[in-house]
Amino acid sequence: MANKKSTALLLLKLAISLSILVLILTTQTSLREIGNVLRSVNLYWLVLALSLHAFGLFASAYRWQILARAQGDEVPLVFLAKSYLVAQFFNNFLPTRFGGDIVRIWDGSRYSKSLVKSSAIVLVDRFTGIIVLFLMAVVASLFRLDMARQIPVVWISLLLGLLGLFLITVFFLPVFARRLGSLRLKGLLDRLRGKILLFRETILHYRTQKRAFLRATFWAVLLQLNVILYYFLIGLALHLNIQFIDYFIFIPIVLVIQIIPITINGLGLREGSYIEIFKFYGISPQAAVSFSLVDVGFNLVLGLIGGIIYVSRKKPPLNPRGD
Repeated sequence: MANKKSTALLLLKLAISLSILVLILTTQTSLREIGNVLRSVNLYWLVLALSLHAFGLFASAYRWQILARAQGDEVPLVFLAKSYLVAQFFNNFLPTRFGGDIVRIWDGSRYSKSLVKSSAIVLVDRFTGIIVLFLMAVVASLFRLDMARQIPVVWISLLLGLLGLFLITVFFLPVFARRLGSLRLKGLLDRLRGKILLFRETILHYRTQKRAFLRATFWAVLLQLNVILYYFLIGLALHLNIQFIDYFIFIPIVLVIQIIPITINGLGLREGSYIEIFKFYGISPQAAVSFSLVDVGFNLVLGLIGGIIYVSRKKPPLNPRGD
């Protein structure tokens, strides 16, 4: 029954994705117009953009290794890089941009022997990157208030980001642990509370590993700069007249929108978002969709590599605990 529900939900999200794409192709642009844009692409900038994935893969794996080592886990860098590629494979088929993190959590648990510990490491890795990207967007927005005024979604996304930061802060306040610990819970709810508190304490362990955390944050900054540069180069390849600083504003917005779990990997939502944002620059819908499709194409290539790695894997000999 659970498998049938999961399959039905997946098919529903696929239907929503395809419906949005069909709507865009019938009301905003067409495959022919998109094809014309893609035929004019500058291959030099396109290849350069693709090459940035190599640095991104190394930086991501190395940052993950730093955070894992701070928790007492020694994980090979090559293994972590391969895990990122496998996660990318699953990202192409799972809801939201972060569905592949489940794969990374399971892979990390092969060394930590604990799903809770591995989850804490992956989430710290993920959230530090998001926070860095969000702070970049806030700073960039101060220099482009005219853009923010004409695109209301900029303010909405920034407010959602601030709300998210606030909730994360509350989660780590001592009062949260005291209130949760004082609740009278039994059975499954009591065990769940224990998992949450253990997860919280595992993350708070980084307070005693400040040097490692700062190193990981430094690599997070480099990684997010690499992400922005990657999209900027795709824009150059498509001859888009957009200032570099503006990518710091609208790329985080689109990434936030892709988190909404109603489509497959943000398919449809991403394209619609670019169309609306690019109107500010007078850029056509076909160019906006082409911008998105180039990114999707690169990720599909990386996902294919990850898929090959996944099917060639041997079964893990370790059985991680849930604690």
